[in-house]
Amino acid sequence: MRSWAPTDFTQTAAATTRSGAISPATFKWLRAGNVMSRIIAAMLVSLGLVWGTGAQAQTACPSGVGPGSAQCGPDSDTSRGYSAPPRPTGEWIKTWGAIATSESLGEAGTTVGKLSEDEARKAAIKLCAEGGAKDCKVHLVYRNQCAAFASSKDETFFQAAESEQVSIDLSLERCEKTGLKCKVRYSGCTEPIFKRY
Repeated sequence: MRSWAPTDFTQTAAATTRSGAISPATFKWLRAGNVMSRIIAAMLVSLGLVWGTGAQAQTACPSGVGPGSAQCGPDSDTSRGYSAPPRPTGEWIKTWGAIATSESLGEAGTTVGKLSEDEARKAAIKLCAEGGAKDCKVHLVYRNQCAAFASSKDETFFQAAESEQVSIDLSLERCEKTGLKCKVRYSGCTEPIFKRY
């Protein structure tokens, strides 16, 4: 096993002391110690050199210029392949839907994709009245949801829910509690609109 020469160890440890990895008192203790102390010292010196150089590394260098050159700048996120998060290009706008029916003629008017509740109500009533009904009434208004209605020969049940299938199932379930045969007459969903900036 090769032993360390005191001058080599002194020079390496002194350099490490300048970088702050080993204090002068620790250096003095290690110098006076045995072989195990010198092995520990060598490991500490190695760690000090690795940590000391890593903290001062410069990798943001122009092409063809090596790290450590005066032309290099401090390391940045962009030199490590990171970039700023993308800027939003727009926003999602939630839309409204409505269902209107006429009791006298059995007409229905449904609408989705409207930007306001009032617009959805008016459009549903207008569509219901196109069949000649004069008594159209809005029964359900919903936003960013799905809706369905099921009816028997006596009653109609309206339901909004998080998905089209859930709204169908719930409206049928409520209708069938009457004991009569029920049928789904309408189902649909409002879809958000993407508005670019």
